[in-house]
Amino acid sequence: MVSKSTVGDPKKAPDVLGASQIPLDLIVEDPTQPRKIFDPDSLAELTETIKTRGVKTPISVRPNPDKSGTYIINHGARRYRASKSAGLTSIPAYIDTDYSLADQVVENLQRDNLTSREIVDYIGREIASGKTHEQISKLIGKSPSYVSLHAAAMDLPDPIAELFNSGTLTDITAIYNLNKTFKKYPLELTDWLNYSKPEDVTRTKIQQFRKFLESRNDEKGIMTALTRQAPHAPSDFTENSDKNKSKKRKLDADELLTYIYVRLKKRSHQPQDIMLKLSNAQKTTIIDALQKYYTAGQKCKDLFHAILNSLKGGEFDGAGRGAFNLTAFFFGVNKKEFDLEKIIHEVYLNLDK
Repeated sequence: MVSKSTVGDPKKAPDVLGASQIPLDLIVEDPTQPRKIFDPDSLAELTETIKTRGVKTPISVRPNPDKSGTYIINHGARRYRASKSAGLTSIPAYIDTDYSLADQVVENLQRDNLTSREIVDYIGREIASGKTHEQISKLIGKSPSYVSLHAAAMDLPDPIAELFNSGTLTDITAIYNLNKTFKKYPLELTDWLNYSKPEDVTRTKIQQFRKFLESRNDEKGIMTALTRQAPHAPSDFTENSDKNKSKKRKLDADELLTYIYVRLKKRSHQPQDIMLKLSNAQKTTIIDALQKYYTAGQKCKDLFHAILNSLKGGEFDGAGRGAFNLTAFFFGVNKKEFDLEKIIHEVYLNLDK
C-alpha cells in the first residue's frame, strides 16, 4: 500500500481503510457496463474534489481474465476517470470476484443515474441472452412490468426512436404510449410529432391526442370532415335520409365552429390538433365567416351597443360559433392580426375546464 499523501497532492492517493491502492494503469473500464453517458460538468467537479481531498470511497474491481495482473471496473467509472484527470497514479479499490452486469445496473438504479436508454439497452442484452422478464426483474430488484415497459422500447419506429435516442424524450411511459399509438395510427402520429414542439410531447398531450384519434371511430358526419388533411378537396359528410338514400353536402362554417367548440369544451382536442386536421378548404370556410366579425371589430365605434345588439341577435351567444364570433370581433377591436389558430386557442383558454 502506498503511504498517505498530503492533502492536495494530485500524484498520490491516500489509503482508505480496507481497500488496496491499485495503479490506475492496471485498471480498465468494463465495455459492457450499462452507463454510457458521463456528464462532463459533473465529472469536472469530481476531478477538482479529488485533487483536494482524494478518493474517499473505493471503487470495485475484478481480475481481468484476458490479461493477468490487471483489473476491470465493477463500479466506480466516474471516480476512475476523475482520478486520471486529477493526475493520481493509483486509486483505492476493493477486489470483488462475485460481480455481474446486473449488480452494476442495480447500483446505478439505486443511485437513480441511469438513463432510460441505458436501462433499455441492458434489458435488451439480458433478453438476448435468454432471460425472461421475471428473471431480469429479480436480478435488478424491479417489477416485471417495469422490465416489460422498458423492453417495449427496444425496437422503436424512426419518429419515436429519434426522440428517445437523442434524449429529447426520456419518460419511458410516454415512449411506451407513443409506440402503442403508432402501431394503430402511424401516419397521424408521425404528422403530430412533426407538428409538435418537443416540450409539448408529454404523457398528458399524448393521451389527449390518442383520445382525439380514437374519437373518430365513434363520430360520423362532421368528424369525417375534420380528420381529412390538406391538400384534400373540401371534405363532405353524409346525411342518411333513410337506409337506402344518402346525400352529400359540404359543412358550413357554423357547423364546423360548433363542432370545434364542443371538442375544445370536452378537452378531447387542443387547438393544434384541430388545425392539423382541418383541410385548406375548411380553414378558408371558417376564416371567411370570422373575418366579417374581425372587420366589424376594427370598425367598431360604440363597443357597448355593438356587443349588446349582437348578444340580442344571438351572434355572440357564448357557445358554439358565438364564442368564435365574439373572439374574432375582439381581435379586430384590439387591432391584432387575424390568425385562425390564435382565435381557436383564445377560445380554448377561456373555456371552463
